[in-house]
Amino acid sequence: MTKKTMLKWLSVMMVALVVPFVVLNALTASNDDSGVEASYAPYQIPNGGFESGNLDGWKAYRIWKNESGMAAFDSSLIHNGTYFDNYPYNRDGNYQLGITSGSVTWDQSTERMGYLRSTDFILGGSGWISFKLGGGKYNEFAHVSIRETGTNVEVARFGNRWFNNTDRASAVFGSGISNAEAFLFPYYFDLSSVSDLGDSLYILLCDTAAYDWSILSADSFVTYYPTESEPTPSADEIAVNILPSVLGIDTAANSIPNGYFDSNYDGWQISGEGWGYHGDHYMRSNTLHGDGGMGILRSTAFTVSTDKYIRFDWAGGLKFDKQIFISVKEVNTNIEKIRFVRRDNLSGKEGENFDNHMLNLSSLDSAKKYYLEFADARTGGWGISYVDAIRIVAETEWNSVASGDRAIMISDLPLLFDLDYQQQSVSFAQYFLEQTGPICVAMTGDFSSVWSTMATEYASLSDDAKDYFTASGTSENTIVAARERYLFIIGKYASLDKFVVDSLDNVYQGASDLIGYNISNNSKIILVAVTVVFIASAGLFFIFSRRHKEIV
Repeated sequence: MTKKTMLKWLSVMMVALVVPFVVLNALTASNDDSGVEASYAPYQIPNGGFESGNLDGWKAYRIWKNESGMAAFDSSLIHNGTYFDNYPYNRDGNYQLGITSGSVTWDQSTERMGYLRSTDFILGGSGWISFKLGGGKYNEFAHVSIRETGTNVEVARFGNRWFNNTDRASAVFGSGISNAEAFLFPYYFDLSSVSDLGDSLYILLCDTAAYDWSILSADSFVTYYPTESEPTPSADEIAVNILPSVLGIDTAANSIPNGYFDSNYDGWQISGEGWGYHGDHYMRSNTLHGDGGMGILRSTAFTVSTDKYIRFDWAGGLKFDKQIFISVKEVNTNIEKIRFVRRDNLSGKEGENFDNHMLNLSSLDSAKKYYLEFADARTGGWGISYVDAIRIVAETEWNSVASGDRAIMISDLPLLFDLDYQQQSVSFAQYFLEQTGPICVAMTGDFSSVWSTMATEYASLSDDAKDYFTASGTSENTIVAARERYLFIIGKYASLDKFVVDSLDNVYQGASDLIGYNISNNSKIILVAVTVVFIASAGLFFIFSRRHKEIV
């Protein structure tokens, strides 16, 4: 045996010694420190504890005019540090989603807005989920949302009900905590109480306003607990579902009831602190707690079937447009379809005198139902909003009023939260690992119960997602692990008829190929090496041809 051939065989043996431990680790990995086994997708979202050290498996969306510097959920916020004067986050593992980082200061971070979407998961096992949450002083503007895949219907919403409660934080942490503003409190919830087992869902972290602790820290999203390990949280650990219940959905019409507030605010809902009825027949957000009150005034449901414009009177600290604004939201999904701020010529507005404002809703679907939310997310001076005479008007009235009265529409809001191709690819990789893991552990070689289902699942991916999965430059850990296991399986079990390597090292795909993974020379090295690993670990004897050894 030549020296060159000897070195090649030594490299194979090195892989044979190392890879079994990598494979075993991938098969038995846990999602958190609780000891609960993290079954991979479709039940458990990947990177639920941010242990990759980045936002792999999550997708961030911006709200404010799609400006990159206004992205609330930046990858640099995934770190293993503390907050402010070295206050502990109470994370699990090595990383958490924090509120600041070396590159994002508090002043920058607290101004930012946006959403962070997980991959999809199937509600399974006991139906319970858990997570850790910090920040979010006002649930109206910073919370965790659970939504149905495809329809985007919101089934549950959770806020941080223990915000800055140092007594509770000290009890959780086991020692004194003097600041708990971003402290990560543990929460549990039985999602099967609001959704059926087998439903496909996703998690959406929401930071919808600027400043005044409209910001979230988070960690340890576990979306699967087996029935036999159903958690038994204390009353203090139960998350409270604060999903809004919109009025008048069944009777929604092309009008807004009681928009003039003649004698009361019947037909309207108040969430949070501040909003109340004023004796002069209008609503104001400083009725309780003065300028420091924060909250939402929500209308009855309505349609835009005929008339598609809204006219109303508005006053207050309108210049604070990242905090005092109007949201037009869709019934059931509660997605903010349009956001409006003060008129262009009122950029410095601080005053109690009303100004006419016009809203253009013509882009909305006439077959759907919507509602308004008037937001006051400011606690400082002139943190107030007054509204009156809210009504839907015809296009003729819109055209008859000076264009300067038109409120500014914030552009490029995320209107859907569909998976992008990277998330699709990661989700499939996790699904593949979950389905093949037990079979690999048992070493039965019988993949008949899962192979066709996985093929169907893979076929449902977009072309971009498939390309991302198979591209040699894709380094995402979950995808790499799934591809290597796929190569291991087809290399070991020829009966799956996935690939044939002839004597000249030409690679042919079998007709029943699952993934369509084009094995490059590098991949052939993995195929041969992993096959050798299996043989070495199983104590079997196998002779490779000289030609195959030359590939290695």
